[in-house]
Amino acid sequence: MAATRIEHSLMIDRPVCEVFAFMEKAENMPRWAENVIEAAQTSEGPVGIGTTCQVTNKAMGYTFVQDFVVTEYERDSVYAARTTAGPFPLSTRYDISEEDGATRVHVVSEADLSKFGGLAVPFIHKMAQKQIETDHARLKRLLEREE
Repeated sequence: MAATRIEHSLMIDRPVCEVFAFMEKAENMPRWAENVIEAAQTSEGPVGIGTTCQVTNKAMGYTFVQDFVVTEYERDSVYAARTTAGPFPLSTRYDISEEDGATRVHVVSEADLSKFGGLAVPFIHKMAQKQIETDHARLKRLLEREE
């Protein structure tokens, strides 16, 4: 299996409850994730384990849709989801915690990229790492300027 794992952490100068409330809403993703064109919750009710959403991405000239299900959820602490449909298996986990009066956001994202061939995996990994860093910088700027 050609798997790739990316980890990234950042500090956001906002309370944990505000950061978590913003990040758990799928419809906010296009505001901070550059490649996300559209995102929406597809199940009824509040966000929790079993909640589903659909995300439309555009990357490297391709548009693709991924369906996700929330697999772990602890308000103001943990949000994890995995794909149920899309071009490749992907799981992402956010651990959110208070640290020195700010919010630490730590993400671990894992994808099975075997369909892209072994030689492409390091290139895709590097691009994905850069994109996560860029997206999280946008998230930080967005949340720190909102009052």
